[in-house]
Amino acid sequence: MCIYDKRRLLMSTIKDIADEVGISKAAVSRILNHKGSFSQETILKVERAAKRLNYVSRNEMVEGEEESKTIAAIFPDKGIYFSILTTLLEKACFNYGYNLLLCSSQYDNLETIEFMSFLRKKHVAGILFGSISYDQEFFKENSIPIVSIGHPLSEKIPFVHSDNFASGRIAAKHLLGRGTKEFLYISNSYDGLKEDERYLGYCEELEKAGCTPWPYILKNNSINYDGINASEIITQMILEHPHADGLFAESQTLAMECVQAYLNLGYKIPQDIKIIGYGNSLLSRYSNPTLSLVKENTREIAFEAVSTLADLIENGKTKNMDIKVPVSIEHHQSS
Repeated sequence: MCIYDKRRLLMSTIKDIADEVGISKAAVSRILNHKGSFSQETILKVERAAKRLNYVSRNEMVEGEEESKTIAAIFPDKGIYFSILTTLLEKACFNYGYNLLLCSSQYDNLETIEFMSFLRKKHVAGILFGSISYDQEFFKENSIPIVSIGHPLSEKIPFVHSDNFASGRIAAKHLLGRGTKEFLYISNSYDGLKEDERYLGYCEELEKAGCTPWPYILKNNSINYDGINASEIITQMILEHPHADGLFAESQTLAMECVQAYLNLGYKIPQDIKIIGYGNSLLSRYSNPTLSLVKENTREIAFEAVSTLADLIENGKTKNMDIKVPVSIEHHQSS
């Protein structure tokens, strides 16, 4: 073997494997990381090419175009949840050979548009969008590949999210199974109850048992760091329904606010009121009693979002425009 060939083999990258096999870099990365669903023939081709080209790991690649690519992420700057999600997105981006540029947004339409103009000038490869914007036309005309996370932007933009309807059904089943007779629901959804799939799933499952929940919805941005505004509405809910014995809160933060409000009014949890929230299990340990959850698979959401965006960047298209990630139940002391 000549020296030139040996050097070439030592410098092989995911792109080299993709070119040899005839598939995208995103597909090669998934196969090498044992992700996704591919035929055995394709998997064998990738593994043989990786071995033949002496591909070992991304750490052994030379610097080049693949390492210089950047993906921007636009998310609110408040909340522990977004810190967890962006950390997982950064890891997923690294696995696909991209850097992550994090931008914060306060759910402000003008600020978001300014971000987009800035990112165009920076020539980012793509955008992960986890904020909320009502300017649908702006996103329809946007030329940068975008994947939205948590909130849909338009039919032409891929959307990665949890199975929210199933989340509501699971919460209802859990409370019914714990003997709950009178049900509450509280939400901080920006889209209102008619678009709140967690609420709709909750209602559907309870209707099968002949029950109807009492819903409460907070106004936009009503949960502050000190929780004062949220506390007032939660207290009003409790006073109006003192005998309610089951509550599903649309978010983890809101569920923890409810736990504190009930405890402050002398209720025993879960003896007097059973509470279940929705969120990431990493946060449930900070509640006392520990919070029962419909658990989001945040790691899978991050992987699917980056994987989908990589497809858009490298192939100009993606197979699935609506990626729904399954949820599960995590039972703790609050129910």
